[in-house]
Amino acid sequence: MKMDSIICITGTPGVGKTSISHKLAEELGGNLVEVNRLAEEKDLFIGEDPVRGYKIVDIPSLCREIMKVVDEDSFNIVEGHLSHYCRICDLVIVLRLHPSVLLRRLEERGYDHRKVKENVEAEALGVCAYEAYQLHDDRVHEIDCTGLSPDEVLDEIISVLEGEKPCTFGGVDFMEWFLGGESF
Repeated sequence: MKMDSIICITGTPGVGKTSISHKLAEELGGNLVEVNRLAEEKDLFIGEDPVRGYKIVDIPSLCREIMKVVDEDSFNIVEGHLSHYCRICDLVIVLRLHPSVLLRRLEERGYDHRKVKENVEAEALGVCAYEAYQLHDDRVHEIDCTGLSPDEVLDEIISVLEGEKPCTFGGVDFMEWFLGGESF
């Protein structure tokens, strides 16, 4: 792992990005950039989705702001479900979670039914993983966090960073669950 690396940790809301990113920053040191917080602090919104009600982030402006806050002489972790849109990533870690587990987690967080459904479907279809792969190709590594402890996820990330484990994409597949007609 190079000390000037920029690692993006992405995934559907609720998969554990924030927790894992904080643990990784504690373990390895370096600079943690939280994309959602940065977007709020810099007011990087260009509107609101009229149907879904969420704020729409200006991605080019977000990426410019991330470039301003990464420390070129340090290890950087850029965390958030939009982090993979920025092409500065040396490695993209996509955290995945079985849709049935994600469903329970989002309901426990009080997400409304429509938002739960949208996020669970996105996870089942691998939307974040696919988008990351389209932009970063062989620099994307998927981790199925289902049934893993945070320490086990952290160990896998560190193994990839240290070159002990190759980047893998396409091995996490929840389509059977999706096609099985699970109801929301």
